Amino acid sequence: MASDKINWGKPPSDNISLDECEWYHAMEIPGIGGDNITPSVSFDCREDIGNILGNLDYNGKKVLNLGSITGYLSFEAERRGGDVTSIDLSVDQSQMAKQQATERDWVPRANEDWKQDLKAFMDREVLRRNAFWFAHKALNSKSRMLISHANNLPKELETHDIGIIFSVLLHIRDPFLALQRMCSHVNEKIVITELGGYPTYLFKLIPSSTYIKYKDFIARLKKDNKTLIDKLPNFIGKRFRNPPAMNFLPQYGRSASKWWSFKPETIIAMLKVLGFGKTTVNYHYYKHVKGKKQWNFTVVGERTIPIENVIMIMTLIKKIHHIQKVLCFRMRKSL
Repeated sequence: MASDKINWGKPPSDNISLDECEWYHAMEIPGIGGDNITPSVSFDCREDIGNILGNLDYNGKKVLNLGSITGYLSFEAERRGGDVTSIDLSVDQSQMAKQQATERDWVPRANEDWKQDLKAFMDREVLRRNAFWFAHKALNSKSRMLISHANNLPKELETHDIGIIFSVLLHIRDPFLALQRMCSHVNEKIVITELGGYPTYLFKLIPSSTYIKYKDFIARLKKDNKTLIDKLPNFIGKRFRNPPAMNFLPQYGRSASKWWSFKPETIIAMLKVLGFGKTTVNYHYYKHVKGKKQWNFTVVGERTIPIENVIMIMTLIKKIHHIQKVLCFRMRKSL
């Protein structure tokens, strides 16, 4: 359910030190010493940032970034001329464990001590939020941070031109609802990056640039020949079409913060339902701190149905559901 109140985030103090920070993405921050690159990072996306941002023009655009973590994408979009609002969850340590687990969509595995794992995770989240505000001050950022779950975005949140969702949907128990809420505040384009597009063992033997060209070629081939593929006999057509499916990830030994893995076709199908009928897919990778390649795909969706129409339809559906509940309640009461 959408909230009626906007909760803007603010730094815990005016003097956050570098020792109080943990950095998720590498970024350049003036005055931190050395080559001005943040220490102790998990990922370095700088060479791939154009693909992650959908290769769009952000100058003069109002941008909504879901899941800012330490802020790299938000500050980069702002550097490119965007007026950026970041969305992230609270790091309030005074919350009860069950409340944190609900807000964080933590996987409630019965065979593990999820409270201990969540506590360790939240301790690191505090350091990462410190890093966001440290960078915000050092870069003289004018961006804002909205404290909210994606599924509970406040009604008063204004409409933005571009939405960014970078490796966030896999962490959310109800990813379609999160996407629906985000799309209801985006009137031009939305950029969604998720893990995937991994090369098979055979393709690992060829250069990465060649593999990316191959994936792009296959994507264009399917798009350009969609009508022909649809007319093929079902047993042949299935080999050319990837169904819009998701894989359920939670199991013993895996991170309790991950729920799903997606195919590009899944994201495209969701966006089409939400009024973004024109889409493109790009396959690429960025670097893990250990030197491994982190393969991703990015879907850029362009709104083809006016946002007013979508909101009107969604409102009508909610009213119908409400009427159905009332009628069912009255029928049960009369029995």
